[in-house]
Amino acid sequence: MKKTGTYFVAFGVLSFVFMILCTMCLFIDYESTSNALPVSLLQKRNVIVIDPGHGGEDGGCVSDNGILEKDLNLIIANKLRYILSASGYDVRMTRQDDKMVYDMYDDLSDYKGKKKLFDLKNRIKFAKENSADMFVSIHMNKFPISKYKGLQVYYSPNNDGSESIARLVKENNHLYLQKDNERNIKSAGTNIFILNRLEIPAVLIECGFLSNAEEAELLCDEVYRNKLALVIATSLIKYNAG
Repeated sequence: MKKTGTYFVAFGVLSFVFMILCTMCLFIDYESTSNALPVSLLQKRNVIVIDPGHGGEDGGCVSDNGILEKDLNLIIANKLRYILSASGYDVRMTRQDDKMVYDMYDDLSDYKGKKKLFDLKNRIKFAKENSADMFVSIHMNKFPISKYKGLQVYYSPNNDGSESIARLVKENNHLYLQKDNERNIKSAGTNIFILNRLEIPAVLIECGFLSNAEEAELLCDEVYRNKLALVIATSLIKYNAG
């Protein structure tokens, strides 16, 4: 019986690695072929907005060895974008480079003291302007006590689908990536500005704690980031499949 269990574990690991390899193969041709798809097909795809948190002068949290949250957010968001795009989704990014988005729609002469507020409002506006079906915000966590670690998901209280997505991310993360992670999903309060205001299925994923040295190192590992993006993508695809 023990040997059979070992075989199942090995098979699960190999299956997961195989999925990653297949997905990475899809990346090769997607960028060059997506523009050739019929317009009618593109219009039918679900729109997912991916929101890499922070950016520009807003670096987010920082690890002890200087790793910036904003950089990791964008890297993982891009990986997620590639997987979902290759899977047939219409993916839009609130930012694609290192900048805040406070001036995305507005042209004020002075943003002093208002940059963060406009940045958050514009991310919401971006989702609405793009008629998003889902919204996923990518972030990193930090806490004064370094022992804490693990992915955590917050969901919008304004749409039942948000909790369903959050639960799928938690389950897949526990199954494939962080088997010891027992963190519960949480409904977003008023302190999470975007989730509190969006009406579509929306989640914010804290991918890990930069205050934990071990996890900060993992988040800088390319293979680990690929697995993390795949866990999130698989959850979104499963939710959409109903």
